[in-house]
This record gives sequence, C-alpha cells and structure tokens, in this order.
Amino acid sequence: MATPWMSAEPSPRSDPRSSWSTGWGCLGEYFLPLADELAATHDVYALDLPGYGGTPNPDHALNISELGEVVAGVVRALGLDRPVVVGHSMGCQIAADVVAADPELFAGYILIGPTVDPSARSLLGQSARLMRDTWREPLRNNLVVFRNYLRMGPLRYLRTVRHMLADRTEDSIRACTIPGLVIRGEQDPIASAQWARQLVDLAPNAALLEISEAPHALQISQAQQLASGCAPFLAAIDGARPGPQATEPAA
Repeated sequence: MATPWMSAEPSPRSDPRSSWSTGWGCLGEYFLPLADELAATHDVYALDLPGYGGTPNPDHALNISELGEVVAGVVRALGLDRPVVVGHSMGCQIAADVVAADPELFAGYILIGPTVDPSARSLLGQSARLMRDTWREPLRNNLVVFRNYLRMGPLRYLRTVRHMLADRTEDSIRACTIPGLVIRGEQDPIASAQWARQLVDLAPNAALLEISEAPHALQISQAQQLASGCAPFLAAIDGARPGPQATEPAA
C-alpha cells in the first residue's frame, strides 16, 4: 500500500539479517552516517516517510499509527525477514506503535532519543527543549535537520506535531514484547534520562544505553559510537535467529 510513497536504499552488503531505519521529517540522509556504520554487518534500509523529503504528499498529515502502517507495508513489500526497526525522535513513536501492533513482523527495536516526554507534552514544552538542543548540536546536525524540515513545510510540520503530542509511547511500549534497546545522548534535553528509564521500566524486554557527551541527533555526529553501542544488541538478535536447517544425507 505504501510503496509509491517511500524510497528505500539497501546497503551493498547482502546479509539476510536486515536492520530497518525510520525517522521523522527527514530524508534517508538523516540516517546515512549511522547506516554506513551498521552496513558493515547488516543490510540497512532508510525510509522516506509519506510527505517527507522528496516523497509525494498524502492528502493529510498522517498520524503515528498510519505512519506505522507505512513501515509495516514496506517491510512486507520488500520481503524482509523480521528486521530490527530503528527510530529516532518521533520515529521512536512510529517504531513502538508498529512493533506493538505486529511484534511478529520484527526481531527487535531500537529507540534513539524517544519522544514525547510526559513532563513536556506540549508544543511550548517541546519547542523549548528543541531550542536547547539546537545550541548543543554541531552545525552539521542542524543543517541536515532544518533543511529537511523546510522541505516538509510548516503546515504539515505543525499538523504532524499535533499527532506526535497526542500519541503515548509509554502505552505502546507496554505491548512491545520483543527485545528492545532505548538509547539517549547524555546531553539530550528532548529525551531526558528519567523519561528513557521510564520507557525501559515499562517495556517487557528492553535495555537502556546512554551515549556520553551526545545531543539529540547523535545518529549524525556520533554515528560510530552509536553503532558500537548497538552492536551487542544486534549480535544478540542475530544469535537468536534460527540457523539454516541441516539436510539429511542421501540414502
């Protein structure tokens, strides 16, 4: 259903144990630094969501569940074998929603800088935290993020923010029964330490990782450290996958 709205780029590696990346408001370039690191061991797919970047706009700003359906539809369309879904910022809400709705479709999930912290569940609260984070981000991060926000357009941005604020990640993650990893940057004012810990405590099977001296968009500027932090989790997911079936020798 969602195929006309997305573009996905596989890594050069042909490993069947794929990792799936999704973000919010940005093109696949938003994940490319992290994708390049993960591509050494896994196939990586970066998704342009409907209405973001160069993808055609739907007739309305999609809510979190509708965006989750897009992710699920693409996973099925590409025939991916239980990938790990990776979300950043509002993309974490999409990842948690789609995993809660269809956990059998995925092997695990990674939430990087998850939103929305209940202590700042308002446009004013999120804007204030975003401004604080902007001062902590390297110039490269801000250029990537704000260039893609401009492509999205202010009206669709504000309409999507309303969906973001209405969604409750703390409810979705209770139904995420597969293994999960919640990650935040030590200097991230958007995903506070208390909020990240709350999500891990609510999840049936999740761990917490904090990347030192990292702001919110750590998948851009701290991609190597982030990939190294994800490596043990991904290795455990891969180790739990069934291996090839042994064949009986011919009689």
